[in-house]
Amino acid sequence: MVLSKYLLRKHPDVLKGSMSVLLRIVELGAGGGLVGLALALHTKNLPSPPDIYITDQLPMHALMLANITLNAPLNHIHAVTYNWGTPPPPSLPSTPSLVLAADCVYFEPAFPLLLATLGDLLASEETVCYFCFKRRRRADLGFVRMARKRFGVEEVGDDGEFGVWRREKLFLYKITKKV
Repeated sequence: MVLSKYLLRKHPDVLKGSMSVLLRIVELGAGGGLVGLALALHTKNLPSPPDIYITDQLPMHALMLANITLNAPLNHIHAVTYNWGTPPPPSLPSTPSLVLAADCVYFEPAFPLLLATLGDLLASEETVCYFCFKRRRRADLGFVRMARKRFGVEEVGDDGEFGVWRREKLFLYKITKKV
């Protein structure tokens, strides 16, 4: 919820403005697709809504499709099977505008795979990733330390709910290609 709320509250101009013609959004580890669905519903009436790709492993694919059908049966949101650490599927844009990830640090052995996937998707200096998670274990922040070695990573603190997030052990980062 934090990631969806943040994007809708702090970046409505990006989602609704003229940039949306070029916007290509990829959500990693989407599960049921909450973040992508929220953005799809928010942008559905635009003349050229952004292309939104919600991705996860094969066991989640049917759920993503069902949620699209129930909540946002629109042409601009797509469910894609994507295993971290493998090359991006051809159905994903080669250079996404935004990469979104919420609660993707639940399994420490997958960190290197997730970092490799971010490396593939953040190949352009123009691509921005918003990465959100709830810290449940010390290892969760270890992912951020690993990411800082490969990417530009900055904590997002420009939201009025930042204090609430912190009390709830919720973290939001902006990740970009290191220049």
